[in-house]
Amino acid sequence: MTMELPVAEQWFEREDVGAGVTRLFERHVDPFLVSNVWHVRGRAADLVVDSANGIGPLRPAIAPLAGGRPVIAVATHGDFDHVGGLHEFEDRRVHAEDAAMTRSPYPMRLLRKDLPEDAEDMFRYYGFAVPEVLISAVPSAGFDVGSWVTPGAEPTGLLREGDAVDLGDRSFTVLHTPGHTAGSVCLFEEATGLLFSGDAIYVDDRLSWDDEGRFVASLRRLREVPATRVLAGHGRVFGGDELVAAIDAELARHEP
Repeated sequence: MTMELPVAEQWFEREDVGAGVTRLFERHVDPFLVSNVWHVRGRAADLVVDSANGIGPLRPAIAPLAGGRPVIAVATHGDFDHVGGLHEFEDRRVHAEDAAMTRSPYPMRLLRKDLPEDAEDMFRYYGFAVPEVLISAVPSAGFDVGSWVTPGAEPTGLLREGDAVDLGDRSFTVLHTPGHTAGSVCLFEEATGLLFSGDAIYVDDRLSWDDEGRFVASLRRLREVPATRVLAGHGRVFGGDELVAAIDAELARHEP
């Protein structure tokens, strides 16, 4: 299988979204696996929010953006497509309630025949067909498609509600927003109105949750956050007005 797939010249695509923030995403994975990695430039340190699947190395794509500054890597939650590259960073932070998921994430595989039993149900829930192979290229020569499984990472720091992630000239406040997972967090920069929402809320796709009651409560909380731009775990950047509209639409599904 490895010999049938080309070696990718570049595993991550980069997109400047302004305000010192870059979006990175994996170019050669099935659409079901695509998630956002966000890099934020700071004066004393840089921030990476989420780390994709861990199929191809993330750190080399971050290095030219970080310019030698320390990097703080935060996982908004412990799902496999957000923690796969976390092990590449020395400073790895996640909420305590998702620490176990981060250490031993869901074991996603790259061949349909090797997928965990419930994986195909996840594909269908989000409206994706299940491919025979989940990547269209390999990140390096000799990459073993058949043996790859989502890598885990031991957190070096456990996040709590109200913690500050300080970059020197920028600071992001941790908002514990459980529901999608027990340890889901968002990061909010009050000075600019930037909100990193993970999978607590995004647009143009179906949402999911482990605990519906906590999910609804977190949406109600996020509705009151004065966000000007939302940078989610999946999909496009959107504004504060669309955040409120998306939350209202989702709440209507849960509280008719």
